[in-house]
Amino acid sequence: MKRIVAVFIGLVVIGIAAYIVLKPRMAENNYRAGLQLLDSARYELALKKFNKAVKLNPQRYDYYFKRGVTHAALNNDSLAIADFSAAITLDSTNFNLYLHRGISQRKLKRYTEAMVDLNRAISLNDSSSKAYYQRGLLNAAIMEFEQAIKDYNRSIELDGSNLEAFYSRGESLANLDDFKGAIADYDMMIKGANATPEAYKKRGIFKLKIQDYQGAIADLKTALRELPKDEELLYSLGEAYTNLHRFDDAIKLLDKAIAVNPKLPLVYGVKGGALLLKGEFKQAMVAFNKAIELKPDYLKAYYGRGITRAYQKDYKGSIADFNKVISIDPNYVQAFYNRAISKAIMGNHKEAIPDYDVIIKADPKNAEAYYNRGISKMNVQEFKSGCEDFRKALELGYNPAEQMVFIYCPEENK
Repeated sequence: MKRIVAVFIGLVVIGIAAYIVLKPRMAENNYRAGLQLLDSARYELALKKFNKAVKLNPQRYDYYFKRGVTHAALNNDSLAIADFSAAITLDSTNFNLYLHRGISQRKLKRYTEAMVDLNRAISLNDSSSKAYYQRGLLNAAIMEFEQAIKDYNRSIELDGSNLEAFYSRGESLANLDDFKGAIADYDMMIKGANATPEAYKKRGIFKLKIQDYQGAIADLKTALRELPKDEELLYSLGEAYTNLHRFDDAIKLLDKAIAVNPKLPLVYGVKGGALLLKGEFKQAMVAFNKAIELKPDYLKAYYGRGITRAYQKDYKGSIADFNKVISIDPNYVQAFYNRAISKAIMGNHKEAIPDYDVIIKADPKNAEAYYNRGISKMNVQEFKSGCEDFRKALELGYNPAEQMVFIYCPEENK
């Protein structure tokens, strides 16, 4: 009996010893199987293999790292961060660990922590194009577009084939209103086989911003072939046609955008503008009203509706809309101008004059504003000052002022 027990214990000891010896090999086999599954985007199966590898050998930083990468691919960034942190405790000098943890931190909007990690990654490897690119994305996320551009520049210097860096730099340049610079980056994106519908779309929108309407239409139509139900594409193309006074083409596209998504205020705003310029004021009012219903602080819709009401001789209503525009943006100077005109038409010249003052302060060479202010001043018996405005308008090249000077300012003609 004792001999049987001894043999059994011996077998157990041998089994345990064999398991201890084979454990690292089993862990490595699971790890390698996980890598193959990860490379083929079979993330759930890869995760199971990495779980086994970590359980069998919790002292390998690369096991935690790849499991973290898998969690990130599954959008489980909190779990990814935990794995990257575990890997860092095992190897605190591996820049990839900080890089990937920084990426996951950014995705979770933990921007301060992300910046610490990405700075650390760059300090460990300042020749990584990807690290600068990721820090550029982070800077863009926190609205530090100039810093983002510097990072994208460095990323491109290190790897000129990093098209994502061109794409993202273009977006940051656009956020700084450097649309020509943005277009240049998208030119790089569109060269050869790298042309994507999204790149054409973005470049078309940027061309729209610099009033290159024909160029915008060419790019947007190219993108539309692949993205026929993209509402941003449809209304941007509609806006380009509106600016070329191709109103029927514009309205057709805007109606398509509304069919795709009837809840976009911008589409109704652009459609209202097209209808206004076409002279279809009742339909323009319907479009502007819908835009405002969907977005009660939609400045341009109030402005467009104000102009539409003025054309319909609803000057009181137009003034109310221009008041709303100014309450939203006190620097929207054109609203002061149109409000002044509506006030003057209603005979409210005294109130119109301060609005013209705002226009002239913002644009001292606005001859028409001087002319109209002169008319309002004449109507409140400010003859001398009114004549000064007519004379200034004439000096700036506004010829209708010549007749006003001749009729109302005889002393000026001596």
